[in-house]
Amino acid sequence: MDQVALLQISSALLLNVGFIWLVGSWFARRWLGSSGVKRNDVEPALRKLDLVAAGVSAVASVVALYAATAVMGGISLQEAGPMFWMMLSTTHYGHIGCLTILAMMILFAIRVRGGTSGASDTASLLTIVAFAITRASMGHAGENGILSVSLAAEVVHFFSIGLWTGAVIVSAYFVLTPQRVATLALAVTDRYLNVMSRGVMLAVILIIGTGLYNAWHRIGTVEQLTRSSYGLTLLVKIALVACAIGLGGYNKFFGLPAAGRSARGVAVVRRVLQIESVLLLGALAAAAILTSQQPPTAI
Repeated sequence: MDQVALLQISSALLLNVGFIWLVGSWFARRWLGSSGVKRNDVEPALRKLDLVAAGVSAVASVVALYAATAVMGGISLQEAGPMFWMMLSTTHYGHIGCLTILAMMILFAIRVRGGTSGASDTASLLTIVAFAITRASMGHAGENGILSVSLAAEVVHFFSIGLWTGAVIVSAYFVLTPQRVATLALAVTDRYLNVMSRGVMLAVILIIGTGLYNAWHRIGTVEQLTRSSYGLTLLVKIALVACAIGLGGYNKFFGLPAAGRSARGVAVVRRVLQIESVLLLGALAAAAILTSQQPPTAI
């Protein structure tokens, strides 16, 4: 793997990680509130983490565009410098890329300003959705136009991945930490886990549906799935997602009932979520690799 491909893949992974945290954080606020947790009890810590995530996504978006400049020109990273501004200012890809950076900068500004009003929450969500749309339109799905079914499917797929993975990560490493769980009544934790589980289940259903649609349009045949590097990478991603779904199923039918009875059950659910998060991050890495490859139907 050369420097250009490595930079392209790593920047795509980082901007996606920032995005999924922001989606998970937004929904965690709703779920915690509906479970009886006061917004001000979690807002300061979530706000700081959101600032980091938005900053990482914005910087990674810039780096991804720089890598794209090298890819488009078939040149090295060192040679891409003089062409970078030209790519941003004169190409459709560059214009859309600038919108992704702008979306994260706006969200960063919203979080810097702070506030827990409905208007602030709505603005945050709209900005996150705008990022999802612009980011999806920069991939293969955007080649058919902004009003195409393929782009709509990609946006839903991308946002649903953010919801599932973000919910798992925020829950495992923020909401269910031993220090925070110790301050919450068991009934509150139980309500949070159940509403989070329902949100994740919806996201998984949407991911499966849109994933099948995307695979059909980009792979074409079973032979291409097993004989192309794109297809093999996709199979790795599917395997990781399948394992994560299995862990989610365990939590749904066994972990959550136990968590409703004891703090030990909550700890087990958290551990399973942590393992699930590793698998999902692996799937995100596979997805980042796919962005550097041409699907069989495009060759």
